Amino acid sequence: MKNFIINLTGCAYLPTASRLMFSFLIVAAFFFTGCEKESLQPNELHETVQKQETASLSGVLEAERAVLSGAVVATSQPGFTGTGYADYVNATGDYIEWTVNATAAGSFLLQFRYANGGTTNRPLQLKVNGTTVAASLNFTPTGSWSTWKVSAAAVALITGANKIRLTATGSNGPNVDNLSYGAGLKHVLYMVDNGFNKLLYLNQKDPSKNWTVAIPAGSRDLQLVANNKILVSHGNGAAEYDRTTGAKGWSVSTYSGVSTAQRLPNGNTLIGWSTAASGTTPAKVILSEVNSAGTQVARVTVSNITTFRLARRLSNGNTLITGDTNNDLKYKVFEVNATGAIVWQQLLYGGKGYVANRLTTGETQATMGPVGNLYQPGKDDNKLLQLSSSGAVVKFWGGMANHPTAQLRKFSGYSTVPSNGNIIIANWLGDGNIGTGPHAVEFDAKNNIVWSWKNFSAAQTVTNVLVIE
Repeated sequence: MKNFIINLTGCAYLPTASRLMFSFLIVAAFFFTGCEKESLQPNELHETVQKQETASLSGVLEAERAVLSGAVVATSQPGFTGTGYADYVNATGDYIEWTVNATAAGSFLLQFRYANGGTTNRPLQLKVNGTTVAASLNFTPTGSWSTWKVSAAAVALITGANKIRLTATGSNGPNVDNLSYGAGLKHVLYMVDNGFNKLLYLNQKDPSKNWTVAIPAGSRDLQLVANNKILVSHGNGAAEYDRTTGAKGWSVSTYSGVSTAQRLPNGNTLIGWSTAASGTTPAKVILSEVNSAGTQVARVTVSNITTFRLARRLSNGNTLITGDTNNDLKYKVFEVNATGAIVWQQLLYGGKGYVANRLTTGETQATMGPVGNLYQPGKDDNKLLQLSSSGAVVKFWGGMANHPTAQLRKFSGYSTVPSNGNIIIANWLGDGNIGTGPHAVEFDAKNNIVWSWKNFSAAQTVTNVLVIE
């Protein structure tokens, strides 16, 4: 099948290398042999057919009519749709490539119908427009070669032609029947942008409800609070904004160097701020608890912690913070008690910490990003780590080596998607990275990127996200 293209009716066509020289003969073949155009497999002809049939926001594309390299069309296993399916021949390099013409850009759900009669997973690399969006998309056993199931991935498509490619990377591949696609994941979320100094409400399910409001400089934190409000930190304190309209409400602005704010169960607000070292006075992190009148009613001071970002008060009264000790660049998660003493700490394995949360299991999640302007392999990374109480990495999301083409810059705040348990992480684009990557990226449980968002006219450097749907 490397030299001649043969369709299911047994009609033989000229070698691919000679198509241009004898194109008039191919055209003639349609009329004199009765062979259908749809059964041709040269790349250019298949792409033309697909472009005519897929100009929509949803559809189904048969694998046997896609561009095939190494993989071949087969019909021996029952249950397929169309006129056949694609069968990977080699363990490495074979691919299937579809062209999806989308009438609007956005998030799309790709569903690959496949059969895997083997006993092990046969993962494939998924690329969209030349960018790897899943280095190892799972195609687990289906029980038999005549039992068909679906492997899915959510991706961002552009308006117009999109190349969707599944490539074998060392373990052969399943039999692939078709690709169905449709407008995919849509989220409703808030974002803090400390570049344009905005609070953004993004409603992808009903864009008519989107809004942005100006907020004070230095904003990093946000949290849903009572009475349909959202709490946002800023450099001098914190303020509430109406979740529906963005109207500003309660605020406090009597501090400096603030990077975090959290509404506590007792109704007070935790304001986290810091001061730099000066002479013999060490650097300090101050956690001020203020009441509704903005009056400080309690205070925790932690000495010698620098590069402080967000803080999270725990149910035991202790607080999780991130930072390093006296600018030693050894970034950690610290748990401090009511006296400011460190009762637990854990190195972040090569990255600058941003926010940490304690799970009900006792494990701790913490985001980190590269220390300098550029990623340095082996020295720092973009990850959300999940750490055991002993500090072992249980799992992680992100990773520059795992997603080398995803334009991950600096991870900051993150949020769990209520509907599917995925993680959306803010990808901060500061330190010379403005306009060079997505503002937010969603990872599934297997660390596949399934959704991302960027809009450089709407946002510049997003520090935090909060998903509410």
